[in-house]
Amino acid sequence: MGRGLEGVARQKRVIRIELLAGLRQEAGGRKYVEVEAEDWREALRKLREMYPGLRSVISEKGEPEAGYLVFVDGVDYRLKEPGPAEKVVILPVNHGGEGAPELLHVSWDDIEETVSDVARKIEESGFRPHVIVGVMRGGVVPARLIADALGVMEIGIMEVKLYKGVGVRGSKPYLKRPLIEDVLNKDVLVVDDVSDSGLTLQLAVNVVSLHGARRIKTATLYIKPWTKLVPDYYSRSTDKWVVFPWEKNEVMRELSSRGSASGYQAL
Repeated sequence: MGRGLEGVARQKRVIRIELLAGLRQEAGGRKYVEVEAEDWREALRKLREMYPGLRSVISEKGEPEAGYLVFVDGVDYRLKEPGPAEKVVILPVNHGGEGAPELLHVSWDDIEETVSDVARKIEESGFRPHVIVGVMRGGVVPARLIADALGVMEIGIMEVKLYKGVGVRGSKPYLKRPLIEDVLNKDVLVVDDVSDSGLTLQLAVNVVSLHGARRIKTATLYIKPWTKLVPDYYSRSTDKWVVFPWEKNEVMRELSSRGSASGYQAL
């Protein structure tokens, strides 16, 4: 009986670490590795010792190096304190890190197609928002276009910041400009351009909820395969850094200032 209880206790300390994309090659082709540890940081430290090829991915502190993401039980590791966990996911961010990200330049024709696609999915679902809230800055134009397609007259905005620049993440999302539109007891559609990590969109939903919205749905034009918040409505998925027509000059100026514009692939 005692040995059985010890076995259960040990099982509770086993943390499953999932490796995505090319990271599996560094672990002998494994899709996941189970590590016995007291908390998820210790599990990641043990993982890098087990597979030396992952030492460029995970730091000695048990954190992802530049260019990689870690989610602990579905939450960005920066929002989690060290502690027990069931599942940790590690994945590369193609648009981050030291390498040159691939850029996906979308045209206004692409925007019209994706907006029409999203609007159609919203209409087919039967959801009729009273208010559409665009998340600045990227979600403002899509919000206006989707509102026009759906015939929604009330549009609000809020500004949530996470990225400092192309492929450069901030530590946590924060509300830079509050929502001033009245959403109390209303059905609200929160719109952004891309759901990447999902942190920005999640914070926006939380803010709208605190303002007393009755129902909240989310929509983006694009999602990343690794996002932890898949919107209720979206059009396309890509692992590249999306450059929208309303920001292309800003993006290229930033890349030029970093001396790396010529090294970025436009697709």
